[in-house]
Amino acid sequence: MTQTKKDLENIKEKLIEHINSNYEKSQAEEFIKNIKGMNDEEFTKFLKEQGLIGGENQKSQCIFCSIIFGDIPSTKIGENEKAIAILDIKPASLGHSLIIPKEHIESKEKLPGEVGKLAITIQEKLKKTFNPKKIDLISTNVMGHEVLNVLPIYEEESLESDRKNLTPEELKKVKEKIEKETKKEEPKVKEKDNNKEDSEEKTKEEINEKNTWLPKRIP
Repeated sequence: MTQTKKDLENIKEKLIEHINSNYEKSQAEEFIKNIKGMNDEEFTKFLKEQGLIGGENQKSQCIFCSIIFGDIPSTKIGENEKAIAILDIKPASLGHSLIIPKEHIESKEKLPGEVGKLAITIQEKLKKTFNPKKIDLISTNVMGHEVLNVLPIYEEESLESDRKNLTPEELKKVKEKIEKETKKEEPKVKEKDNNKEDSEEKTKEEINEKNTWLPKRIP
């Protein structure tokens, strides 16, 4: 697949975000300087060498596909059979997450229902954890890969809001907070289930005990 100038700009932006979040500052600055200094032809060659886009005998692979296959590290906060949910490494607001289809889908009309279901699950988790005014679901397309943004709104945030690169440690803290808040009710559910099992067992014992005293039927 031939990459357009806009595709290359999007790839370069995502790649720079990834470098900022996963490398030491001095090392990241050197990498970014080299990437920004490449023209389109040089950058395309670099991407092919890194396996991020296809060569003549290689299947094209976008940034999001690389995340799906584990070639690029991410902070995953949810998953089902058709999609994964990760924290955006350069969020527009606290908890900003991305729902990425596991298949390279180029149109939002073709997104499977499971993508929407996972988005709603993450939406509920973010609501319980951060209590924003509302949470918007916004579809975007990068390199022909349709992605669903789950964006908490606290004031007037949008995808065009100023963003800050988060370090892996900062992303981990956000993930841990989400997990902590959404697991608070689990022990109660388990306790309820145990009580139900105890009650059912007690009922069985009572029935057995009663049956012991029932007189045998005389023909």
